[in-house]
Amino acid sequence: MFSIIVKNLLGYDLIILLLALFNGFVIYPRAAKACEDLKNQLQPTIYIPISVFLRDMKGNHKAINLHEIKKLRDQEVLYMNILSTIHSVFPLLGILGTIIALLGMVDLEGGGVILNFTTALTSTFWGLVFAIGFKGVNTTLLSKSELNSEDFELLIKRIDSINERGDFNEET
Repeated sequence: MFSIIVKNLLGYDLIILLLALFNGFVIYPRAAKACEDLKNQLQPTIYIPISVFLRDMKGNHKAINLHEIKKLRDQEVLYMNILSTIHSVFPLLGILGTIIALLGMVDLEGGGVILNFTTALTSTFWGLVFAIGFKGVNTTLLSKSELNSEDFELLIKRIDSINERGDFNEET
């Protein structure tokens, strides 16, 4: 059984493995960094006193760079969407690999069918393993992203509230 799994890893299952490696070593670290960078920009901004907030906004202070915060938010959303999409593709790739292997069994008779059926199921196995594995990873990042989203919305509401009151034009 182990030899079948290893043999298939060199075939179609390699696509699933490479996607998992790409997801784990390229996309996940970028998504985590985007979440952390945005949090680091938002947290001090959200919880500072309103008088300091107004002073920083009027003085074009570097402590509150809305363009940078928006750019970080866009990056976070991009990487979270990629991570989520890749996560949802794993089971589909597993099923596709299984179907491809089953289609190759059409001409087989008797004993060869059982061996090839076992071989066909390894794609489904790997697709499910990586989908389940990355589900936990996605959940931790998703909760951080949702907190960032709430903080971002709070910042925008705070700016809108100040703007509606006309506090940007007054001296502090």
